[in-house]
Amino acid sequence: MRFRIDYVTTNLDNEPLFGGLESYAGLGEVRFNNPMGILFKANFKDLFEDYQMEGGIRIPTTFNGAEYFLFLDDKKSRLDKRYALYRRTNARNEGFIGNITIRSRTEILLGQYQVRYPLDVFTSIRAIATLRRDKFTYLASEPNSLNEPPTQDQRFGGRLEYVFDNSMAVDVNILNGTRYKIYTEFVKKFQIQLLDGLKFDLAQGFLGIVGFDARHYIPIGKHGVFAIRAAGATSFGSEKILYLLGGSDNWITPRFNNNIPLPSDENFAFQTTTPNLRGFDFNIRNGNSFALLNFEARLPIFKYLINRPIRSTFIRHFQVVGFFDMGTAWQGLSPFNRENPLNTIFIENPPTVFVKVNYFRDPIVMGYGVGLRTMLFGYFIRADYGWGVETKQVLKPKFHLALGMDF
Repeated sequence: MRFRIDYVTTNLDNEPLFGGLESYAGLGEVRFNNPMGILFKANFKDLFEDYQMEGGIRIPTTFNGAEYFLFLDDKKSRLDKRYALYRRTNARNEGFIGNITIRSRTEILLGQYQVRYPLDVFTSIRAIATLRRDKFTYLASEPNSLNEPPTQDQRFGGRLEYVFDNSMAVDVNILNGTRYKIYTEFVKKFQIQLLDGLKFDLAQGFLGIVGFDARHYIPIGKHGVFAIRAAGATSFGSEKILYLLGGSDNWITPRFNNNIPLPSDENFAFQTTTPNLRGFDFNIRNGNSFALLNFEARLPIFKYLINRPIRSTFIRHFQVVGFFDMGTAWQGLSPFNRENPLNTIFIENPPTVFVKVNYFRDPIVMGYGVGLRTMLFGYFIRADYGWGVETKQVLKPKFHLALGMDF
């Protein structure tokens, strides 16, 4: 059992370390909890790579919190195991009392145990057990801290996945083959109290999720690829997930569409963005269910033009992309229900006038455009220029700049 350092890295990063961490703050307020941050990460392996340990810390460029994580992988037998710990703190301004700023802090503490059983070379079954605590505290230096005690939510959950993957990376951001994942998940809220006697309560919220994500890659000539992605999910139970459709994956400067109303009659516990739908800001559609289609043609044009090895990574990995995105998010059984919040506006003039107005807005939105991809200073940069189509109207184009690989 001799370990070696596999790598130590420092880089800018905004990719979620764990999915589904964003708590829903309440009606009319959505918080993006993955700003750009400085990630310090180290990885250790034993000589036969049966065991692997990775830990790190990420400090956001806003310097209002930090993320810490630690993985331990046991791959000695056919049943792979992973143990994971994660902690995130985030401070923010809640408002003002006179000239005094009211500040709060949220803390997420998470533990996970994961097992993966391979059925064959390409197929596996994966199970994940999670224990989580969310804590909200007004900072002790603020004037209302004595009147507002800390609040916390405790949840445990389980997730089961069926995964098929025979895809092969032939180049950076260029794959061939197929991969898909079908999953189901449950999250149960509970309360345990150790002070003033033992108290354990399970009679609180329940969240269920069913979803899939499938991707297929078709070669174009010798170097290019046509990539297709289909994804969807629905949440149900006394608590739900609010899916916010739109935007680009790992968008560096995310923007939110405040013109689309947020649901007011559901108990949402968490929120998550569901890219890609380029040509729109986040929240072009929302709800407890979503469906999404993405099509991309990726062409590394200089490999077609230069018939010799290319030393420059900027030129070698330079890709021209054409894309088409289509999707929707909704509440209830159907996105075409007239009673969906998307199609409803409330006009109030108390104490006598309360008007509910229903009008049609096509639940399915589309985006198309072009983009560029390349490696710059060690980062894979994605730039997309897209036109959104909403209710048969082509909107003004939007520019999306993001980090990381495509789907």
